[in-house]
Amino acid sequence: AVVSTQSTGEKKVELWKVQRRREERELEQAARAEELDRARLEKEGEMFREWQDQEGQFHLEQARLRSELRIKNNRANPIDLIAYYIHHANDNDTEIAGEPLGVVQSISINELEDLQADIKVYKDLDKSEKDLAFWNDLEIVCEDQAKKHKAKLTVDRNRSSINTAVGVDVSKIFKSKTSYQLSEMHKGIVKKLAAGGPIDVSYWEKVKEQAFVEISRARIREKHEEIMKRREFAKKTKAAAGGSAVNPLFPINEDTEMQAAIDSAIEEFKKPKVEKELEKPKKKKKKNTGTKDEAAMKIVVKDNSDELCMQEYEDLCYTPIRVDTIDMDALVYTDSKILKEIQELRTQVISSRGLATRETKAGTRDIDLEEQAQALMGAAEEDEELFNNDIELDSKTYSWADKYKPRKPRFYNRVHTGYEWNKYNQTHYDQDNPPPKIVQGYKFNIFYTDLIDPSVTPEYKLTVFKDDKEFCLLRITSGPPYEDIAFKVLNKEWEYSNRYSFKSQFSQGIFQLWFQFKKYRYRR
Repeated sequence: AVVSTQSTGEKKVELWKVQRRREERELEQAARAEELDRARLEKEGEMFREWQDQEGQFHLEQARLRSELRIKNNRANPIDLIAYYIHHANDNDTEIAGEPLGVVQSISINELEDLQADIKVYKDLDKSEKDLAFWNDLEIVCEDQAKKHKAKLTVDRNRSSINTAVGVDVSKIFKSKTSYQLSEMHKGIVKKLAAGGPIDVSYWEKVKEQAFVEISRARIREKHEEIMKRREFAKKTKAAAGGSAVNPLFPINEDTEMQAAIDSAIEEFKKPKVEKELEKPKKKKKKNTGTKDEAAMKIVVKDNSDELCMQEYEDLCYTPIRVDTIDMDALVYTDSKILKEIQELRTQVISSRGLATRETKAGTRDIDLEEQAQALMGAAEEDEELFNNDIELDSKTYSWADKYKPRKPRFYNRVHTGYEWNKYNQTHYDQDNPPPKIVQGYKFNIFYTDLIDPSVTPEYKLTVFKDDKEFCLLRITSGPPYEDIAFKVLNKEWEYSNRYSFKSQFSQGIFQLWFQFKKYRYRR
């Protein structure tokens, strides 16, 4: 009895250990599964973020491509000029439009509102920090310009607004200031308002707002000046090297002192004008009698563009090359200009495809096509009639209408009619007194001989009329230069078997759609 009691206790302990190990394994498996799920979710989240970035970059490239196409076709919007400007800012071989501030100031209030909406789209798509800062500044300038336009249209002025004479004085304060100076001025105004005291709060609030706008305007202006200087220097370097930008404009010896002087001169361009005035030496510079290296350093240090050109001419006998600028009148498009360009494009397409010769033979060709359609359908029977009544569709704008003149295709159709000898008609009618004829099918032959892309097969679509369920609209669609064409047919079920002469094919420029309606017979 003692031995059996001991063995029973050992078995219970062993059973408890087995259960414990099983619970531990289950916990380990659950923890491992949870860790795998977490890793999978992290990987999917990373892949989703990468996909979002790629999608945003794709939409940005598409927006830039649309802008370039509109500029090329002289249909550019303000956002197209600005987007092309910022995208090709670092491309010295590509001509860009004028300063973005000039574009903003020369457009109407409606165009400004459209430009603000387009800027928000580019802000969402463009992830570059430099470009994003540019779009933020441009958005601020556009908002200020829109406010000015609305102020001109508003008769009643706000009481807290700045008087016109005072506004002129404020604009003089901001004139010819760098972004750094305007930023310091803005900080000073903020401190002045925070300190309080006997001041005109509404006036200084308006000045603070205007200073904030002028900071953005100055940053855009400085960016434009930097781009223009870089482009000018690259063109001069390329011209001096005989069309190759490998050799520098001025052959400077590669010593550390000269490189340091050039670096310090480049930093001079980035400093505000006030700091430059303070750092200018009091002694006048002597006339250059040194080597080309010293002349190069003098030219780089100079800030005045007129003196720069004269110094280049005197020291190096350098004649600047003519730089072709964009004709802004070419970017302004009118209705007459657009119509003229569309007509020119159509003429080019007609001449390139030999369509002019075809049009001279249009009458003969149409007769040949009708004869060909008649040969395909066979001679008209007693129960077949011509069906050449199409339905006028609502006006539709086609994406290719600016290149090709939309036109309706020609067609040659027949409707098949006959008697239906059901039980009722057999009882009430006979061969001498037949029942009324009903429509039993149609044969449509649509001619698409001048399709721009002959590989595109025309398609048909049926739509039931809402006010008359017995009829439906058969709409046939193809490619340019043909418009959609439609016919009113009976709303009945078709026979799609070759046994009942069903045909839907496009061959030799003729789209054939032949079909018969199903016949239902009563059976016991």
